[in-house]
Amino acid sequence: MGSFILTDKSLFITSTEAQIEKARKWELFLQKNKFDFTTIEKIDMSKDCPVIFDKAGNKFSINFSEDKKNYAKKKASIKSELISKALGAGKQGLNILDLSAGLGIDAVFLAQLGYSVTALERNPLIYLALNEAIRLSPNLSLKFLFSDALEYLKHSEVKANVIYFDPMFPDKAKSALPRQEMVFFRNLVGHDEDALKVLEVAIRCKGIKRVVVKRPIKAPALLKPMSSTSGKLIRFDIYGVQP
Repeated sequence: MGSFILTDKSLFITSTEAQIEKARKWELFLQKNKFDFTTIEKIDMSKDCPVIFDKAGNKFSINFSEDKKNYAKKKASIKSELISKALGAGKQGLNILDLSAGLGIDAVFLAQLGYSVTALERNPLIYLALNEAIRLSPNLSLKFLFSDALEYLKHSEVKANVIYFDPMFPDKAKSALPRQEMVFFRNLVGHDEDALKVLEVAIRCKGIKRVVVKRPIKAPALLKPMSSTSGKLIRFDIYGVQP
C-alpha cells in the first residue's frame, strides 16, 4: 500500500494509480479552498468511499450504499413522512434546495421519497466525501454543490420549490454518528453561527413557496414560524416566503 503526502500534517493512503490520481485532485481542491488540516491524521482512499481519520483516533466515512442505519431507513410515503409533510408532501413541488447537506442523510431520504434534491455543502472535505458517496448511488435524484448557503442564496438563481435547512447546533437532539465522531464532524463543519442570517435571506428568496427549518424538539425557533410539525425528538418550523 502506498501513501501520498498532502502536507506535512496530512496523509492520503492509496493502493492504486487511480487512487493516487484521485488524491491529487482532492489535494488541489482542498488547497484551493484553504482547508485546515490541523485535526486530520489521514484519509484512506483505498475504500469505495474514503475514510477520514482525525488525530484523536476517530474516523468517519460517508457511504450511502453500505451505511444502512443512516441511509436505508424504513420509509412510509411522500404523503405521510413527517419531514415530507413539513415540505408540503409534494404539493408545493418536488424540487428541494437543502442549504446544509452535512452527512447527506436528509437529502438522501428525500430523494428516496421522490424529491429532486440539490444540497449545498460549504466544507470542502465533506463536499468531496459526499460526491464520492453519490457516485455509488447514481439512481438518486440528488446532487451536491460546493457552496456557502448565504453566498448561494444571494448570488445564484434558485430554481427550487421549497428550501430545507438543518443547521448544526450544539444541543442537537439526535446525532447520526457516535459521540466522539460527531465531535470530529462538528469540528470540521462548525456550528452554523450564521443560521439566523441564512434563514432571513431564505424567506426572501423569490420563487420559493416555503422554507422549512429542522430543530431539536425543545430548541428555540430561529424566527417565529408560520407553523410547526413535531415528532418525538425533532420539530420542523415552517415559514412562508415574504414578498
